[in-house]
Amino acid sequence: MNKNEVLHDRRVKFIGIPALGMLIPNLSGLITNRLYRSIELVGSYLYFIAILFLVWEGNIRLMYFIRAKYPWTRGSYYKIILALFVVNLIYSGLVSFLLLKCWWLWSREPTNDEERLTNSVFIIIIAACFIANIYEMLFLNREKEQNESRVEQLNVAKAQAELEALKNQIDPHFIFNSLNTLSFLITKDPKSARRYNDTLALVYRYILSNRERDLVLLREEIEFIGNYFYLLKIRFAEAIGMVIEITDLSAENFLIPPISMQTLVENAIKHNEFSETTPLTIAVSISSDYVIVSNLMHRLNDPQPGSKIGLRNLDNRYKLITKRNIIIENNFESFTVKLPIIRF
Repeated sequence: MNKNEVLHDRRVKFIGIPALGMLIPNLSGLITNRLYRSIELVGSYLYFIAILFLVWEGNIRLMYFIRAKYPWTRGSYYKIILALFVVNLIYSGLVSFLLLKCWWLWSREPTNDEERLTNSVFIIIIAACFIANIYEMLFLNREKEQNESRVEQLNVAKAQAELEALKNQIDPHFIFNSLNTLSFLITKDPKSARRYNDTLALVYRYILSNRERDLVLLREEIEFIGNYFYLLKIRFAEAIGMVIEITDLSAENFLIPPISMQTLVENAIKHNEFSETTPLTIAVSISSDYVIVSNLMHRLNDPQPGSKIGLRNLDNRYKLITKRNIIIENNFESFTVKLPIIRF
């Protein structure tokens, strides 16, 4: 018997079986209490309780056996219920009749009046069917709860796996471009190369240390995006700029998924034409519930069809972590993305 299938029903048995053992004989008129001495009366009721225990426990064991023997599917449901009913009927009727018949032969009741014996057996069968039905409902309810819990666990595992996959989809070209820039600086400007290398280390330390985290302080993300943009600034010089209108104080009380703003900066660099004469400026600000990242659009002369994987991945991350979507506003003059933030 599977331990997960066992119902903890000791309290029910300790109350239900004695109660039925005393109630059924009186309800059916099986026993005439005044005909017996006290010791005989106590012995009779203990005997009735023992019969009820055998009927009760036997039906539960048979139920366990049938549930373990046959697969429980929607198609077999009614067949199994019918089998339980038939087994319950035969077992309860046979056991109760034989044992009550033995008591009847010993008792002080009139031997020619067996109608009361039949009534007792009939009541026991009805009680056994009723109890078996309650147990079956408990089994089904618990199976439903276990299935729902299992589905929930699978959904959580699936969401976590999806989140991990999305976290790992940082643009692989970034490190290649960074190393090329560092190689150039080492020969042309060693002092700047040293600072560039240190900043690159800070950027990747942040990425690696926060891969397992779902949320970080907005202040930490702002510091990260500042370091990340510095690396881009070395590469593109005055062709790009960034304005961050968020103070340390306002960024201290909010949480945001890590590396989310980097996706937007990367997206702006990738999909806009810019130069020192027409620089690309990215603005970062905060409203009551959102971090807002926006830029004026400088369309590429020969734009390639965008896959929008970056924004789609970012939106999926937000849905998995915060149950909210990012907001994208594109009026073909400016491009704005609003990232929901969490207060704490």
